[in-house]
Amino acid sequence: MKTQKIDKKVIQDITQNIVAEMSEHDKDEMAIPSYLHVNPLIPWLMWRRYETVSNLLEENKSNVMEFGCGLGLFLNELSAHHKNVYAIDLFPQYAQEMVKRLELDITFLNSLDDLQDNFLDVIIAADVLEHIDNIDEIISIFRNKIKQDGKLIVSGPTENIAYQIGRIVAGFGDKGDYHHTNIDNLIDDIERNGFKLKQVKRLPFPFLPTLFKICLFENS
Repeated sequence: MKTQKIDKKVIQDITQNIVAEMSEHDKDEMAIPSYLHVNPLIPWLMWRRYETVSNLLEENKSNVMEFGCGLGLFLNELSAHHKNVYAIDLFPQYAQEMVKRLELDITFLNSLDDLQDNFLDVIIAADVLEHIDNIDEIISIFRNKIKQDGKLIVSGPTENIAYQIGRIVAGFGDKGDYHHTNIDNLIDDIERNGFKLKQVKRLPFPFLPTLFKICLFENS
């Protein structure tokens, strides 16, 4: 399934707006430079991640949330296929502007505590959990908020040698210190906290070298 991509000019326009409390480091964490990169392979890979997430996600779910929605680039896709879409981010301003421009019906949350337990069918965390220190606490909250047999979809970088070389080639050699872990460690963390791994997709190719993994878990 092809993901509904947001035009680069729209991304440029929205991210030109200054958010007082947001630093350049924060913008890096939101992958803004990657979506705007002059090398077309970089944004292609970023969008390919979302495309893979979309293919893992069953349609017509009642309650879906994107945790760490960033620029809000995937909210258009979620809104087109699911009844109620929720979003949360440390800096939601760009995503809120994106939603306004696209005229989407998205509910932004200030905290996961805003949702009752056993409410969500799916949580999507695309390239966000590797930025978090208190991972066990977050995964425990996910388990409480997701229905029994509900799904958690997580993507993240491998941080292997190929990934690190790719970061340097892309001009991001001095960045990446905001990644506290990698997707393989996250898989262990998520399984240890009660989720069952059901499926793994690898990018950019289904064979080595793997730069990103997109994982489907079930709340068992």
